[in-house]
Amino acid sequence: MKRFGVLVLVLLLAASAGTALYFQRQAKIASERAAELMRQVDELKQLLDSSRIPEPEWEEIGKALKTAEPEALLRSSLLARQDLIPWKGVLGGTMAIPGPDSIWFFAPAWALAYVEDGHIAGYLLFRFRISGNRVTWTLVDQEPL
Repeated sequence: MKRFGVLVLVLLLAASAGTALYFQRQAKIASERAAELMRQVDELKQLLDSSRIPEPEWEEIGKALKTAEPEALLRSSLLARQDLIPWKGVLGGTMAIPGPDSIWFFAPAWALAYVEDGHIAGYLLFRFRISGNRVTWTLVDQEPL
């Protein structure tokens, strides 16, 4: 009986060791796969960064406008210019840019704005120029939706 107990104990130890080795190999495979996926994510991030639409030179614009937040200043400047919107609202609505998140900037000095009155909408393409500490907006194109 004693030999049977020792034999069972040896078999249990062998099974435990085999199971431990199996899970150790599985963990190594999973770790290698995770490292490969992280490498692929880094490659995709680099690809995405290289294909982004370039932004304006915010540092230079900030110096010209004497502000640490030139993007916010340009957004508020454009939001204040209702006269640049070429369309009239319908059914009692007033055409406007809904908010600062409806304005996108891209290099060198362009802005795309979404406008709406609650009933109709469209996009406006602007060019901005900075002379001194003053911003001038020019409507370049318009596309109603």
